[in-house]
Amino acid sequence: MKKNLLLYILLGFLILMNGFFLFKHFGSIGERGPKNQGPSNFIATELQFDENQMQQFEQLNIAHRKEIRTILDDVKLSKDAMFSLIPDNTVNDFTIDSIITVIANKEKKRELATFNFFRSVNELCNEEQAARLALILKDALHHPGSENREGPPPGGRGPENRPPPPGH
Repeated sequence: MKKNLLLYILLGFLILMNGFFLFKHFGSIGERGPKNQGPSNFIATELQFDENQMQQFEQLNIAHRKEIRTILDDVKLSKDAMFSLIPDNTVNDFTIDSIITVIANKEKKRELATFNFFRSVNELCNEEQAARLALILKDALHHPGSENREGPPPGGRGPENRPPPPGH
């Protein structure tokens, strides 16, 4: 009976701890609101927008996110169309080049939308905020974790922190 009692106590403790960790993990997701949107919240906080600037910034941000989402969806559809041609042995290089050109134009549109978004944010700023925004953007563009970085990921690990495949 003593062995079973110890097992029941241990089992109860483990169930309680699992419940606690599940609550902490999934409970924190629901706490994210429109005020905590990652980079946009960081920018608004760092630039110390007043109430009027904040309202205008939120409108710009919503419109920008919608525009970028549309572009990304279009890029995904184009890439899906391109890769669906892999089994087709009759597809010619002109067709593939055309699809790649369409994808490149959509990526260009995305970069232009991002540039115009930050230009609009800059127009909201006073001189001090504009200078701070310029520093934030410069740091973001030259951040060691950016896509422009050369070489393998830190620690020799690949995507999702997995080790490289054998033989590499």
